[in-house]
Amino acid sequence: MTLESVSRKRSAAWFASSVAALLAVAGCGKSPTAPVIPPPPLSAVIVTPAVDTLQVGQNLQLGATALDTLGAVVGGVRFNWSTSDAGVATVIGGRVSAVGEGTALVVAEAGGKRDTAAITVFAQRGWFTQTSNTSVALHGVFFQSNGRDGWAVGDGGRVLSTSDAGATWTAQVSNTGFNLNAVWFTSALEGWAGGANGTLIHTVNGGSAWAVVPSGASEVLEAITFATPDTGWAVGSAGVTLRTFDHGATWQKQYPTASTLRGVSFAGTRDGWAVGDGGVIVGTHDRGVTWFVVQPAVTAQPLRDVFRRSEAEAWAVGTAGVAPRTVTTVDSTAWQLGNAGASFTLQGVSFPGGLIGYAVGFNSGGSAAALRTDDGGSTWQAQTANSSFHLNHVFFVDAQHGWAVGESGAIVHTSSGGLP
Repeated sequence: MTLESVSRKRSAAWFASSVAALLAVAGCGKSPTAPVIPPPPLSAVIVTPAVDTLQVGQNLQLGATALDTLGAVVGGVRFNWSTSDAGVATVIGGRVSAVGEGTALVVAEAGGKRDTAAITVFAQRGWFTQTSNTSVALHGVFFQSNGRDGWAVGDGGRVLSTSDAGATWTAQVSNTGFNLNAVWFTSALEGWAGGANGTLIHTVNGGSAWAVVPSGASEVLEAITFATPDTGWAVGSAGVTLRTFDHGATWQKQYPTASTLRGVSFAGTRDGWAVGDGGVIVGTHDRGVTWFVVQPAVTAQPLRDVFRRSEAEAWAVGTAGVAPRTVTTVDSTAWQLGNAGASFTLQGVSFPGGLIGYAVGFNSGGSAAALRTDDGGSTWQAQTANSSFHLNHVFFVDAQHGWAVGESGAIVHTSSGGLP
């Protein structure tokens, strides 16, 4: 039997069932209503366009096409439309409305077949201010990879959270009054924050409840990072380093330098860098069990933050615009001094890509500074930060979406890589 004859039998069967449905309605003795006739067997549903980007408030009409088992277009098919996140985009009859920043999958379904369109929504271009509802200094910020769930921490134990990319921020109860300088999440729900007096706080429910965890330290903790839920580090004043390999149940303390360490970053569970005052850079290849000091120092300027993407790639920033980075030599990885501009005091750095990176701080006039590099830190370009307050930390989830926090509750955000 040929494919054509099989198709004819299927079409005849579908036609017969449709006619039977019409006759049943006509013979019921009541005013007939239009019957719902199911479509013939489908092989696919195709949504167009498959990918698009909208600004909040914009609309887009998606198209959907149904194909039968021979690949021919079927007309008159009703599609059921849905969205994976109504906080990002809603859909009625294929008409998409952009309501919040993020990415949503819009689905069209018929006859047991479905297809999706990925809709990315951004708020506005460049850097713009978000309302934090606090006036205390904020020192650390972290976002989940979805670009919608994030936390910021600051003075007086302040913890803020958002589930809509920072459009709204809500205070959480931290159960500490000590200043908090850094925050890091190891999963969608589990996170850590650290600060003054060796303070460590921990949550397993996204911050609905935070609990103080003994760290065994009394120093000011300036930065914190985790490679896995079990393996993490914190650094701070007097050169203290803390490490945990048991999910934070216990922390081991060391002092590889006497200088205050202000940033720490790991690539995997073994290779890490920490940087601090006096231009000190310390490194480890064994999970922080031992540390070595980079000699000679590449700068005497205080280094405020460090970001490590891989065993070979790392960047640091500090005062007077210093921006050292690692370079690979024949037999090792070495630090090389760079500069983003002497008028900048740089407090935070984030590299979402091997070539694209961002640094924030303040300029000689006292206003916020935001800089971008597109060549791996060889050169830096100043951007308009749109804030009059010093910025203390920055976090990017990808090359486009980032947040920076600073003095007086300042939060600025970009969904365009800082580009206007």
